[in-house]
Amino acid sequence: MKGNTKGELKSLVKGKIVFDAPMAKYTSLGVGGRADALVFPQDEDDLRVILQFAQERAIPYYILGNGTNVVVRDRGLRGIVISLCRGFRRVRIIGQKDEEVLIDAEAGVNLKHLVRFTRERALTGLEAFTGIPGTVGGALAINAGAFGSEMRDVVKSVAVMEGTGSVVVKGRKELRFSYRNLVLSKGAIILRGILAVREAKGEKVTAKAEGFQRLRVQSQPWNMPTAGSIFKNPEGTPAGQLIDELGLKGHRIGNARVSEKHGNFIVNEGDATAAEVLALMAFIRDEVYEKRGIRLTPEVHIIGEG
Repeated sequence: MKGNTKGELKSLVKGKIVFDAPMAKYTSLGVGGRADALVFPQDEDDLRVILQFAQERAIPYYILGNGTNVVVRDRGLRGIVISLCRGFRRVRIIGQKDEEVLIDAEAGVNLKHLVRFTRERALTGLEAFTGIPGTVGGALAINAGAFGSEMRDVVKSVAVMEGTGSVVVKGRKELRFSYRNLVLSKGAIILRGILAVREAKGEKVTAKAEGFQRLRVQSQPWNMPTAGSIFKNPEGTPAGQLIDELGLKGHRIGNARVSEKHGNFIVNEGDATAAEVLALMAFIRDEVYEKRGIRLTPEVHIIGEG
C-alpha cells in the first residue's frame, strides 16, 4: 500500500490503524508477516467507510477476529485487515420469549466474556464454549463447536454488513450452517448475533462451565501459542485421534510441534515460522492419507502471501 493511500485511509477512519502490522503479534499462533494495514473500526459507520474505500480502490480486505483459527503466511498480507474486537464489544439482554432469553452480542465480544456474562445471570446454553479464545463473530463464521454443542444451536439471527456497506439481518431459517462453516455472501462481515439461552440455577450453570473448562485444560495445550484445532474432524474418527494413533504427537518441524496433549493442535515453541507450521500440517495430512486413506482438511484459515 502506497504512502498516499495510507494517508487517505488514516484521514477517513475514526478507529485505530496500525500500518505494516506484524501479524505474529495479533494472532494466537504467533506467526506471520506484516499486513499493509490493520484497522479497528469504531462503529458501523466507520466499517462502512473502510469497505467503500477498499471497494473504490480495488484493495483486498480480510476479517480478523481475535486472531485465533488463522495462519498468516510469512510474507504477510497485501491490503487491509479488519478487526472488530475493539469497537464491537457490546453484549446485552434484549428480551425474553417463552422460555428463551435473547442476548444481542456484537461480533467483537470475546467468547470468554460472553460465557461469563451468562454465568453471572444464571443463563444456560453457552457453557460448552468456556475457554474458547475467539470472538462471537469468528465463532458464528465458522459455526464453532465444542463438546457436542455448536453456535447454530443457539442462534436466532445474524446481522451482516455486505461488501457494499448495506446491513442485512438474516433469521435462523435463512442461515446456512454446516460443520465449521456459515455460508455468507463474498465480502460480508458479521456485525452481531441474537442468541437464545435459558434461565437455570446459577450453581448448575457454574458447575457445567467449570466442568468444560477442566476438560479443556486437561486435553488441550491451553497455555501455549496455538491456532486451535488445525484440521476438521472427518467422519468416523476425530482428527486428533487419527494423529495420535499414528504416533505423530510431538513430531516437529523447526519450532512448530504437534502437541503431546492433543494431536489436532500445533504449538509454536517460541520462534516458529508460518512455513514451518504449514510444512508440519502437510506432513500430518500426507501421513494420515497414506496410512489411513483419509484426507484431512484444514479447520484453520490460511491467508497471506507465501
